[in-house]
Amino acid sequence: MLKSRQTSPNIVIALAGNKSDLANKRMVEFDKAQAYAEENGLLFMETSAKTAMNVKEIFLAIAKKLLENGSGGAGQQPLDGYIYLTETLERSEERGGCCNMCKQQ
Repeated sequence: MLKSRQTSPNIVIALAGNKSDLANKRMVEFDKAQAYAEENGLLFMETSAKTAMNVKEIFLAIAKKLLENGSGGAGQQPLDGYIYLTETLERSEERGGCCNMCKQQ
């Protein structure tokens, strides 16, 4: 069971039943996957990267669950329900850009 392995209430595990667009090749029935997720305290959604079904939604569900658990990222709980990026533009410019790709240019 995965639930017993979780060490922190701030950990959210989501089970994505991917390739839902290939229903005729299904290996695990929806009900079985849903039951497994419920037994183990996991979020569950069937997804399809091909059709984008529930791809955005599963990430939003994870974020919502993190907020419900009181984890606002980096150990800080948001005061108003939003998650704020704390690094300023000036600080990222000091490092040479916003990401590794910018540094290479």
